[in-house]
Amino acid sequence: MKNLFIIFCFFSLAATCQDQNKSAKDNPCEPDIICTMEFKVLKLQILDQEGNPVQLDSYYTEFQDFNVTIDEELTQLEEGFYPIATDGEMDSVNFEGREATFFGIKNGDTIVKHKVVIGKDCCHILLIEGEQKITL
Repeated sequence: MKNLFIIFCFFSLAATCQDQNKSAKDNPCEPDIICTMEFKVLKLQILDQEGNPVQLDSYYTEFQDFNVTIDEELTQLEEGFYPIATDGEMDSVNFEGREATFFGIKNGDTIVKHKVVIGKDCCHILLIEGEQKITL
């Protein structure tokens, strides 16, 4: 009976450790982490061949299962800079990153199609892969 109790305790501890490791992999952040109150915006600078900012008529970022359109006025960006994603999309991306494509439209034509990988850390959204400045 004593051996059976020891075996039961061993398997209970092993199962508990596996559950903790799984949840740590899904969310590696400490529960009491302190983040800045900054609302991070990932932005793309678009220039023409002469180095002048390009003015788009509209733009959006396309993920596999949803699109993001961010009002440029809300993000207070300079001319020629366009928001790709914000901290508002943190729940839609993972720590490893998700592929997304930024589309820029001018005069009814798509003149920008720029692929990026967007992920997050424990506090903010991150650009994992892709350029933040392009020249047309």
